[in-house]
Amino acid sequence: MRARTATIMISMALLAGCAPTQQDYDATVTLLQGSARARNEFVKVCTKDFDANARHAAGIVTNVSDNDAPRIACQRYLTAAISGRATYQDLLDIKAHRFTPKLIKIFQGRG
Repeated sequence: MRARTATIMISMALLAGCAPTQQDYDATVTLLQGSARARNEFVKVCTKDFDANARHAAGIVTNVSDNDAPRIACQRYLTAAISGRATYQDLLDIKAHRFTPKLIKIFQGRG
């Protein structure tokens, strides 16, 4: 039970904007792969990080309304992370506001 609690806390740290270690990232992806509840919580927490400007930018990149953009962007990143298409380095790039062609494709739903 302690390991599960620790993994959930790692997930929350990832979502809160802290820079995780590679091991934390890998543990979180493993948790997300096996838990629908963790995936739902990820999207819920992730969408709270979008201010008006971020919503608008995400709307442009995801090609959906500004209101739906945070949820869609978070879901697309989550899907890519679970499948292995998004990597630890991609997360670091997002946190540093370096949006690579690979990340743009992920957020557009084509990568």
